[in-house]
Amino acid sequence: MKQFIAERIDSVELLEVLLFLRANSEREWRADEVSKEFRSSTVSISKRLADLHARELLFLNEGSPPRYRYNPRTNKLVVAVDRLAEAYALSRARVIDLIFSKPADKLRHFSDAFKLRKEEEDD
Repeated sequence: MKQFIAERIDSVELLEVLLFLRANSEREWRADEVSKEFRSSTVSISKRLADLHARELLFLNEGSPPRYRYNPRTNKLVVAVDRLAEAYALSRARVIDLIFSKPADKLRHFSDAFKLRKEEEDD
């Protein structure tokens, strides 16, 4: 699950949009419809939907306006989302911590690169 979050989930809003579409997979959704469900901006939801499509988790019907439906490209992705949904239902805080810990880890790796260079220069 950690790897799936690291590779495909970068915000709580993205996760919640994914789980909403998973729970309502019988139909296609426009961004404005999803934004009403979340009381969020259509611009933000449009970006999340496009991101989820690019990450192979949604089907895109390229009409005007575009419509999206939950449909992961592989069975492995279906299983990963199912596990993530279960984990989120059982321990929302733990999953949110995993999402928010990603940038700190990247920042730490970035700063560690400078630390190594400094140590090398001191030798």
